[in-house]
Amino acid sequence: MAEIIQKLDNRRIFIDTLCELAEKDKGIVFIIPDVGFNYAEKFQKLYPGRFFNLGVTEQSSMIIASALALSGFKPYIYSMINFVTFRVHEMVRNAICMHGANVKILGVKGSEKYAFLGFSHNLLHENEEIDFLNKLPGMSTYVPIDPQETREVILKTYQDPNPAYIRL
Repeated sequence: MAEIIQKLDNRRIFIDTLCELAEKDKGIVFIIPDVGFNYAEKFQKLYPGRFFNLGVTEQSSMIIASALALSGFKPYIYSMINFVTFRVHEMVRNAICMHGANVKILGVKGSEKYAFLGFSHNLLHENEEIDFLNKLPGMSTYVPIDPQETREVILKTYQDPNPAYIRL
């Protein structure tokens, strides 16, 4: 698989697009497991009853997201890649993929700001999480390279009731 290199920070367009969708769809909820994400404040201010910071509980957050999806909500869960893919692999596999839960998982690279935290917060190679997520049943993976493509992916996956992973 060829490496896909993202050159821009796509988080702002993600949250802008999510807010647009949430305005029309009251079923959209946004979950973060205790990460500093300044853009998330926009969603939190607009939709406080649909924003959940569940603390450092990545595994439980995935189970909760799956339960919400299976109850008819459309959860989007966001954190650093390692925390929404590697640490929670069993929960993503069993609770989300095996049940076909409509959960959208969004991961962001640790970047140079987290490099000093080592491999617990950073990828070892560019496609590390994509390699194993693509093997999960029903999981689609996306690595949009710019804001326009990010918006298109968010809109496309919103229409798809299956699990999806989007690297921002």
